[in-house]
Amino acid sequence: MRMIDICPEKAFYGFKHVAKANEELAIDSLLVTDELFRSSDIKTRKAYVSLVESVRKNGGQVFVLSSLHESGKQLQQVSGIAAILRYPLPDLDEESEEEDGSEEEVEKTEAELHAEPLADDLAGMGF
Repeated sequence: MRMIDICPEKAFYGFKHVAKANEELAIDSLLVTDELFRSSDIKTRKAYVSLVESVRKNGGQVFVLSSLHESGKQLQQVSGIAAILRYPLPDLDEESEEEDGSEEEVEKTEAELHAEPLADDLAGMGF
């Protein structure tokens, strides 16, 4: 069974959500596309490298997915970064809704459209 079906509170997409989950030491597995490390913006690259290092330091696993592979392409469509958490963080979703308002609803809908194929790939990888 897929993680997104069993416990959707344990799967997060987008840098802000993933970074917040990392602050809570909740990340078990971090999935990142290689495209994020080739950003022309140095600050962006440094932010992702720092996040990856922090997740590793806190005992999480990091998987860098090729943007040439289907799973990497699908992840790139939903921000290029996702995290599978050790434990649910339902408050994280609620905080985002309060901060972002209706924009977050649009992003979630788009993420949900792409989540099922990504979840299938993750299930095939043993997650």
